[in-house]
Amino acid sequence: MRVELILVIEIGYNNQDVPIPDKYPYWEYPELWDKYNSESYKKAGFKDELKPYLAGSSFYRLSEITDRNLIKLLFDHTQEIRDEKYEREQASALFGGYVLRIDGHDKYFPQCCGDLSDIHYWEKLANGKDGFYAGHPQPQVKIDADKIILDFSVDEYDEHFVPTPKDAVVSLNILSLKTGIEIAKQELETFEVRLEKINLDNSLNIDRICELLIWNDENYQ
Repeated sequence: MRVELILVIEIGYNNQDVPIPDKYPYWEYPELWDKYNSESYKKAGFKDELKPYLAGSSFYRLSEITDRNLIKLLFDHTQEIRDEKYEREQASALFGGYVLRIDGHDKYFPQCCGDLSDIHYWEKLANGKDGFYAGHPQPQVKIDADKIILDFSVDEYDEHFVPTPKDAVVSLNILSLKTGIEIAKQELETFEVRLEKINLDNSLNIDRICELLIWNDENYQ
């Protein structure tokens, strides 16, 4: 079994006065939503075209985001903390998270409130600890010896997963997940270099920017 955690950033700029498509969900009308997102990003000031990980979605593979677009994203994401409108502890890591991909098939996408620091929660699962949380809704989790079972059929808050998982129950091998986590963390370490350079070159002056925007260790217990 091959388990991957695909790093994606969620880029949402829905306040640009671009007419919102009247057909839902986005994965059934991807062309409409791709056009809407593209027009919104251009109006917001992104320099380069953004290609979504999943057609119609606002998820973008971390490694495919250009430096020019990343600079724009970082300026916007950190604006209020740089303006001292709120404390560092109130800030979140970059929105998005990790697409769970098993044997070449996407099984689970980041949900509402997911961010890059959710790598901590995947590590917790891989260590055989329950209490998984990486945004909401969330699957029910069962850990059985060397196997993790994610059940998407029930959620106590009656929320719907977006997009709808093709499989109601997904089983993955813990050792395979650990391998996927290590590969994801290597990509995060590469991303750290990009963040540090942008922070320096553009005088963002954000102390420990990687801890803030990736690991969020101050808010993770």
